[in-house]
Amino acid sequence: MKVDYVEEGSSLRHMDIELAADELNDQFEKGVRSLSRSVKLPGFRKGKIPKDVIRQRFRSDVLEQAIQDLVPKAVNEALKERELYPIDDPRVSNLESKLGEPLRFRATFEVIPSIEVRNYKDIEASEQKTIVTDEQIEAGIEHLREQNARFDPIEGRGAEDHDIVLGDLVETPSGGGAEKQHEDVSIEVGTEAYHKSLHEMLQGAEPGAEISFTANFDADGGDPERAGKSFDVTFHVKGLKEKVLPDADDELAKDIGSFDTLDEVKAEFRSQAEKRAEREDEQHLRTQLIQKLMDANAFDPPESLTEREIDSRLEAAARDLYQKGVDSTKAGIDWNAVRTEQRASAEAAVRATLLLDRIAQQESIEVTEAEVSAELQKASEVLEKSPEALRAQMMKDGSLEQLTGRLRREKAVDFIKQHAKLNRG
Repeated sequence: MKVDYVEEGSSLRHMDIELAADELNDQFEKGVRSLSRSVKLPGFRKGKIPKDVIRQRFRSDVLEQAIQDLVPKAVNEALKERELYPIDDPRVSNLESKLGEPLRFRATFEVIPSIEVRNYKDIEASEQKTIVTDEQIEAGIEHLREQNARFDPIEGRGAEDHDIVLGDLVETPSGGGAEKQHEDVSIEVGTEAYHKSLHEMLQGAEPGAEISFTANFDADGGDPERAGKSFDVTFHVKGLKEKVLPDADDELAKDIGSFDTLDEVKAEFRSQAEKRAEREDEQHLRTQLIQKLMDANAFDPPESLTEREIDSRLEAAARDLYQKGVDSTKAGIDWNAVRTEQRASAEAAVRATLLLDRIAQQESIEVTEAEVSAELQKASEVLEKSPEALRAQMMKDGSLEQLTGRLRREKAVDFIKQHAKLNRG
């Protein structure tokens, strides 16, 4: 077997392989013998069909099978000889297969690029510290009041901003199509619920009123089922309620749970906000360090890994739509455009992963069993499963190895942070 090995870029590899004509002929004759023993033909006893008949009538089939037997074996031998480990199955092209002549083909594949990461110590970065303001705490209290509002029936006036309108909504595609009825919907006047035209026409409306209008939805609107479409809408007002907010006092604190005073609630809000700000500041720093690491170590990531990353993101988006009750195949989404939009960030994610994996290798960073167990314990509490059952499930579907890889990369970022030059703001 002759092999010409070609490197292209950081990860793309080619092997031009040639097998001797005798190897292809021998494999072809092996197929002829096998088929002569098993095939049935009118006028011949099973197992007694002349090989010349087999060669004539089944030549292309036997040759194709011979190629299918020889090519993978040759590729595997060539990979083993050079200690190469493809990311995906090699793709075969330029196949030349003629009996009496050498079998020639090209095997193309990608490998994890050999990266010697540089300049990952002494990275300069800015460390921010977000301050939680009194205004943010007061905004939290206002949100709490909204959550605990009561709704009193309205009599003697029409709808105003912040009132709750109860009614039935019927929408029909303007270009034709089946109407959809939504009974007993609840809409707060003056918000962005459904469409702004509805809120304009609800001003002053009283029970019994029937409102009709055309709703033109923006193409980039938040509702994928209506984005870029127009509907003829009728809304029948059945009732009005006024939203009444409770006072911000100790009674509100007692109503929401284990608090005696409003000051206790504010203190808890501040504590949670500070913890959240600390996490966000830490994530901002880590993102900054990873970006500077990538800037200092530029390379083209393997295309196959980039495609996997994009596939994973699109699958997650489709699952999210499904959980919201939206059929991703009927949502009017241009998935090819989404793939294009995701490519740059997917390439960056793959580069970051490969760099961090390499740093972990260079610095002998490992994940301990105790660290894996601690992560499983946290996840099991959220998923309401035992750590043992979760571990067994993750070992079965391969996600335990992914978890270990993620923890190892997080420790690699910790290493970079420990050796960074941080400007503390």
